[in-house]
Amino acid sequence: MAKELIIMPNWLGDCTLALSVIHRKITMQRAGVSILVHPPLVPLCSLLGGLPVIPYKRKSWAEYRDTLVRVKKEGFDTVYVLPPSFSSGLFSYLTRIKKRRGITSDGRSYLLTQALPRALRDTSRHLTYEYALVLETDFVPPEYWQGVKVDKPEKYGGRIVFCPGSKYGPAKRWGGFPALAELLPEREIVILGDSGDGEAAEAIESVAPERVKNLCGATSLVEAARIISSAKVVVANDSGLMHLAGYVGTPVVGIFGSTSSAWTRPLGSKVRVAHAKTGCSPCFKRSCKHRHYNCLAQITPDSIAALVHQLVPERS
Repeated sequence: MAKELIIMPNWLGDCTLALSVIHRKITMQRAGVSILVHPPLVPLCSLLGGLPVIPYKRKSWAEYRDTLVRVKKEGFDTVYVLPPSFSSGLFSYLTRIKKRRGITSDGRSYLLTQALPRALRDTSRHLTYEYALVLETDFVPPEYWQGVKVDKPEKYGGRIVFCPGSKYGPAKRWGGFPALAELLPEREIVILGDSGDGEAAEAIESVAPERVKNLCGATSLVEAARIISSAKVVVANDSGLMHLAGYVGTPVVGIFGSTSSAWTRPLGSKVRVAHAKTGCSPCFKRSCKHRHYNCLAQITPDSIAALVHQLVPERS
């Protein structure tokens, strides 16, 4: 049986999308697959993927060397490089694994033995299409994903989860969550995110403190995955938590500003996406060069509430 190593993306959202393609690959092909994962994502990938995980430690030369030594000892036949960065291509080269396959980018084509054309990174197609090409497996449209089961905590079961943050930048952060909370008076809400989302979470909490639980900065990714899996529906900006919701099979409303739902819509069939058709979107910028953020401002709380009610009918 071939032994394959997959260098995973560092971003949570891209990582979960990649896991969905890997899951399908191993069900269709006989291969021993291990994944090289950014350390903060290791516990979550261990929970979601069920695969051997090697932490991609590289904060110091000693850590980098130790990671290389561990990879070399495994005797892999192939390394698939999913991130487009030069550093990931260089790491694959230093492993001396015979077959090194990835997209040509950042001047790294000579580091790979199978360098695929840069044009394959096409934002008009879902990102999992690119990952399937790199991983040499069939592409399955994201809406066919069925989700994976994780343990669900009873404490927060049946609530709506709001994810108002996005590490990428303000061009992906919709500001209508407080108004949305007011439009859903029959629902208890949990807010998830990191400590940097505290201001946005407090604004939501202030409109309905009796039915909003703010957990921003208070959960690990594993805990967040379990809370999301128990939710009725998740409303999230285009972010890692949005993709985590799709991966575990929770109904999700994804809000897109500067990015494209054609490229990174959530996984699964129980999905609704919101994006305004403006002349400048998608621009894929972290912040709006025009400073008007029309792609987000034109998405109304009423429209998002309607999408929520499509997925979860309003209580009588």
